[in-house]
Amino acid sequence: MPPTYGAHVLWSRRETQAAEAALHEQLEQQPEDKDALKMLVSLLRELGRADEEAPLRRQLHARRCRDMGVPQEAMDSVIAYLEAAETGSTPPERSADAYVTALFDVYAPSFDDSLRGFLAYRAPERLMDAVRAVLGERKALDVLDLGCGTGLAGPLLRPFARRLEGIDLSTGMLAKARERGVYDMLRAGEITAELGASTAHHDLIVAVDVLVYIGALEPLFERAARRLAPGGLFAFTVEKGTEPGYRLLPSARYAHHLDYVRGCASAVGLRPVVEREDILRRQAGQPVIGHVVVLTGS
Repeated sequence: MPPTYGAHVLWSRRETQAAEAALHEQLEQQPEDKDALKMLVSLLRELGRADEEAPLRRQLHARRCRDMGVPQEAMDSVIAYLEAAETGSTPPERSADAYVTALFDVYAPSFDDSLRGFLAYRAPERLMDAVRAVLGERKALDVLDLGCGTGLAGPLLRPFARRLEGIDLSTGMLAKARERGVYDMLRAGEITAELGASTAHHDLIVAVDVLVYIGALEPLFERAARRLAPGGLFAFTVEKGTEPGYRLLPSARYAHHLDYVRGCASAVGLRPVVEREDILRRQAGQPVIGHVVVLTGS
């Protein structure tokens, strides 16, 4: 029987003072008990005691960071990011790089099985259907896969590519992508910075399930537009937002309103040639609706 079972029973009976006392007693014995911390945070939230809830919530986020291997010097920024996702407070313009790197380094060994199986992830196929509709018979393209991860999109991109490059923050994910043997070059880096430092031009730039970790899209779109060859395409997916601009969700992923995406594109001279609403994956058994977008500068 879990140590928090008694507290759960007491809470269910609306004996909140006794439940709180039981949780405090458990945390005195095991200060890092994640289940007890979560339950106490929820209980305090229900009781409207936010000032007491906040430090416990940060303690939980700090534990998650340690479990993920987030470097000590990056802990504050990652905790602030997770805090904003959980509370709905004003979000940063993008996720903390250290969070994304640590998350996917941990996730890399089981990433494909989890995403394809449990989460029914089909974003690469949905995006490539849209790209294929625009490209027609065009082949031998210079292709850049932003946030390539384990390279799930690589085999779908390879038939169109003269040269196929991938960039990702996670070296663990890049190691898996390398095993596929479909990329001509793979390198570690943050995609906006990498685009800014590059002088190369690409016929096709794709970002599959990547912009969910970037809120403000303006810097990325500006740099992607500069790196497109004449007639080139910038293709990506975003989770569908129902509020203006972008929003950081409790999942610690950003959702973007399509009007905001269109505005960012127009500001850098890109226009949509494909906009589709589709199911990209599942989360907690529910479909995650997103936008599949292909832009061009021509």
